[in-house]
Amino acid sequence: MSSKRARTVSQYVYNADVDPLVQHAGTVRSYFMFGPQEMREQTLGSFLEFINEFTVEAHSIVEPHFHNSHEFYYMLTGRGIMRVGAEVFEVGPGDLIHTPPNVPHSLFGGRSGTRALAFSWGFQKPGEDYTPTTFDNWPPRAED
Repeated sequence: MSSKRARTVSQYVYNADVDPLVQHAGTVRSYFMFGPQEMREQTLGSFLEFINEFTVEAHSIVEPHFHNSHEFYYMLTGRGIMRVGAEVFEVGPGDLIHTPPNVPHSLFGGRSGTRALAFSWGFQKPGEDYTPTTFDNWPPRAED
């Protein structure tokens, strides 16, 4: 497998602009953003919490929050601004954003809104949910 994994702008954003790994007797080309079992140690004891597709309207934000889970957003359409902890960066189609457990995060829908897939591997106990939070200087200005 190629050891190259593209990283864009931030330690939290990945894309599939990598050399493929040919698998399944040459019938599949896989473009890994995280390689097989690469996150095994970090996710031991977790469970697949959810997989969904979501939208954020133009000039709107996802409520800033954190939770005890690894969460991934895969951007499908639109350009937005993501905040993970203290880092703020632009995201767009093809970007995969990883939010580690208990790190506050939010997504601003930009000028046109965004559509993304979300995947979460949780460590929560039954009944636990997310925790709302706030950021200074968030959301970005509407012209961003």
